[in-house]
Amino acid sequence: MDADDLSVTPDKDFYHKLKWLMFFRLLFATLLLGSSIVLQMSENYPMIHQPLLLLYGLIAAIFFLSFCYAVLLYRVRRVILFAYIQIGLDTLLVSLIIFLTGSFSSLFSFLYLVIIIYTSMVLFRNGSMIMAALCSIQYGIMVDLEFYEILKPFGAEELLANQPWSHILYKVMIIMVACFAVAFLSGILAEQAKNTQKELRAMEAHVRRVEKMAAVGKMASGLAHEIKNPLASLRGAVQMLREDIPHDEDQDRLMHIILREADRLSTLVSDFLLFAKP
Repeated sequence: MDADDLSVTPDKDFYHKLKWLMFFRLLFATLLLGSSIVLQMSENYPMIHQPLLLLYGLIAAIFFLSFCYAVLLYRVRRVILFAYIQIGLDTLLVSLIIFLTGSFSSLFSFLYLVIIIYTSMVLFRNGSMIMAALCSIQYGIMVDLEFYEILKPFGAEELLANQPWSHILYKVMIIMVACFAVAFLSGILAEQAKNTQKELRAMEAHVRRVEKMAAVGKMASGLAHEIKNPLASLRGAVQMLREDIPHDEDQDRLMHIILREADRLSTLVSDFLLFAKP
């Protein structure tokens, strides 16, 4: 990732994507809060149940961060770096959710893939590969700390050290490979969608230019007809005067000039009308 890429001024579409990202982050936090309340009520957990308290604190942190993101969105200058920070914190929050729901045995490890997919939509291939590496590192460290019993996750059914090392390595490798595979594929699709959108915008601009040129040509054709008709009338009037008035050398010369220039203008207008035909 080049430092210059982080300082590029994004377009309005980038801000639109960030707004949708913040909206879905709030929606996820709301759904997580609702499911936590339902779980607490159905299982009759006490209010001071530690895993749920930590989960509520995590949900509150998501709401607080979302508020901060909304306030800072149009105030920060390096918006692309701001997006990297947002999504990087999302990976950390997902790692905490996985830790609170069983770590290695958690069912929420798929959230890493969700992060990588929406990263590719906002930051494209480079961003999705960076977040895939970040998710893989966090998950690997978390499983390693759990295996050596440095961290004891909530909701774990059994100690990770009691499970076969091959099984642990297999699942960790599956998660990591899935992260990078999704990052690669979603990055390609996002780049293709971006290029297609650019081509569509270029075609729309070309169509607008063609329509404008057609309108100008139509107006010019109308003006040419308006010029040609008076010229024909003028030429006819001069010929009638030439026949009616007594012959005079100076007058004949002037009328000849008028007729010659009228014929020349009529020829130019006819050529223009022929050129302007579709």
